[in-house]
Amino acid sequence: MKTFSKQKLLFCVLILFAGFSALAKEYTLSSPDSKTVVKISAGNEITWAVTYNNEVLLLPGKISLELGNGKILGTGVKVRKASPSAVNDVINVPVPVKNRQIAEIYNQLKLEIDGNYSVVFRAYNDGVAYRLETAFPDNNVEIVNEIAGFNFPANFQTAWPSTGAGFGMMRREATAESKPGFGSKNPESGRRGFGAPGGMPGGAPGAAMPQGEMPPAGGFPMRERSPFTNSFEYIFGDSLVASVKETAGLPLYISTEKGTKMVLVESDVYDYPNMFVKGTGTNSLVAAFPPAVLKADVSGSPFGGNAETAKYIAKTKGTRTFPWRAVVISPDDKGLLENELVYKLATPAAFDASWVKPGQVTWEWYNATNIYGVDFESGINTPTYKYYIDFAAKYGISYLLIDAGWLNNDAVDVPAVIKYGQQKQVDVLLWVAWTDMFGKVGEQLDKFAAWGAKGVKMDYMNRADQQMVNFYEEMAVETAKRKLLLDFHGAYKPVGLNRKYPNVVNYEGVKGMEHNKMGSTDVTPSHDVTLLFTRMVAGPMDYTPGAVVTMAYGNFKNLSSEPMSQGTRAHQAAMYVMYDSPIQMLSDNPTLYIRDEPFLKYLTQIPTVWDKTIGIDGKIGQYAIMARKNGDKWYIGAMTDWSERNFEVSLNFLDGKKYKAEIFQDGVNANKRGIDYKIVSKEVTSTDQLKIEMKQGGGWVAILTPVN
Repeated sequence: MKTFSKQKLLFCVLILFAGFSALAKEYTLSSPDSKTVVKISAGNEITWAVTYNNEVLLLPGKISLELGNGKILGTGVKVRKASPSAVNDVINVPVPVKNRQIAEIYNQLKLEIDGNYSVVFRAYNDGVAYRLETAFPDNNVEIVNEIAGFNFPANFQTAWPSTGAGFGMMRREATAESKPGFGSKNPESGRRGFGAPGGMPGGAPGAAMPQGEMPPAGGFPMRERSPFTNSFEYIFGDSLVASVKETAGLPLYISTEKGTKMVLVESDVYDYPNMFVKGTGTNSLVAAFPPAVLKADVSGSPFGGNAETAKYIAKTKGTRTFPWRAVVISPDDKGLLENELVYKLATPAAFDASWVKPGQVTWEWYNATNIYGVDFESGINTPTYKYYIDFAAKYGISYLLIDAGWLNNDAVDVPAVIKYGQQKQVDVLLWVAWTDMFGKVGEQLDKFAAWGAKGVKMDYMNRADQQMVNFYEEMAVETAKRKLLLDFHGAYKPVGLNRKYPNVVNYEGVKGMEHNKMGSTDVTPSHDVTLLFTRMVAGPMDYTPGAVVTMAYGNFKNLSSEPMSQGTRAHQAAMYVMYDSPIQMLSDNPTLYIRDEPFLKYLTQIPTVWDKTIGIDGKIGQYAIMARKNGDKWYIGAMTDWSERNFEVSLNFLDGKKYKAEIFQDGVNANKRGIDYKIVSKEVTSTDQLKIEMKQGGGWVAILTPVN
């Protein structure tokens, strides 16, 4: 790490004594490119405010920590020392979700305060953050509450995260001045999850939605479930900050009146609950935290439950660093496609991760083991899993995931399946509910490792309190000891754990394709595009793409045993380039894939980690285009909502070589038959442009290979 002297810093810290103004000290911290400015005030209280390109993003917001002994950090502040510093370095990423190398360039200000605590502020070119640090001699300190306010200067637009029916409806003030929604030029505009009413496709693209189906501003037709105990699989409703009075998890997307984008995130969360945000009915949001769990019930249900909670949010060590509270900043939506602020703020890798092997996964749960054309009855049994292994071996797929149903099931011999996979060079990952692991993590993992399993899909945690955060780290540590991969489902969003423990290769915390078979119609093409600018900003997401049965607008049905997706086949293919997922599912039926080998062989060419990522264009809820590099090949992906869209993309990011572009695109009849696609090839160079044509709910992919 390179650290520069104060004389060489690209920012300055100004200390202003403003007479009687409570003897507050004022500090200014600028980003390395000087576009972002953080103003900090330390006096009766600590506040921070943020501007970007002279636009006010955040008005002064309070920073405070309330302790169980009655002490409140962040009040009556006396700064003992202000230490500015700067870093210009490179992070080498062992499991590169977006980029193999990340530029780590920031300016920092640390305020050491009487009372044995500090507040550290950082300003990057793509975001800002702060965290508290304490140096108390106590072994255990109760944290009653943390105060974090996000005060916006106007009623900014937001993509509000909601967990269920009735929560993601349009949360806008119905006035003549209301601006169109994020997806305003398609029939999903301004609705639940940017979708048509109830997320149900139907009608003609461009048709007006029935206005009578909107709830009143700030009102919802169903009661809200607990924001702290659910699977955090959000739909994102087009809203205004002042319209919201509910509590939701992060990430939270905000768009200013000038079009600057912010995403509220957190990072480096250990031995502490996740932060949520609560609407106040004003232009301000406040932090909210789940209470500490004193006793967990792990019997009677794979989800478990909270038998008893505390009146504090955490009991923790007196000397420690607390999580980063951060705001991603971008002049436009496409910049969010590249952002890795959560990863940059996280603790560096704790071990050599050269053994971690990303790759694609064949998976039986989504397709209900509904293979056919075989001479055995399909199901959760040994012959079926051997069929999946044979399929994976033939098409170069790295893993088989054995999902729910194998535990205590005599029909499947898991050790025998794993051994069969080893003979075929296909490794096996095992699903398990957290209640089967809690209190016996080492015992269970020893058994899985002895069988030869290579990873665990940990499911149903459905909580984000301190105890559950600690369970996540325990799982990360113990799986790493045994060189097992770890994929969290029923999980909160990434908070940097995957940097410290690179074997943590994926998280759910996303309303993904499984909902197409679970009674939901929310997983629309607009939702798919929205995720790129919301949930994926926090880190990798296990959406589980790969549907073979893809339905054009208005044709979708929710079927459990023979599921389908909304949008086109090319829309699904684009997800393999666009969605961050070091282990990426091929979620559909192997029989269906085999019957359409060109589609399957195209997908299996696409890697799951990347040397470089470039956001080319995009608008939340409408469309996105991005380019990725792996080795000497480039991959370009594009997705649209239910609107047809055409683009011309410059290839100026290429080097001087000639490339063969193998293009997977919507077929001419994809508006009527979502499965319609075609594959075409052409030679291109860096001086060329590629024309992208997408049908309703469509997509587009190009694989660019250097020509010898």
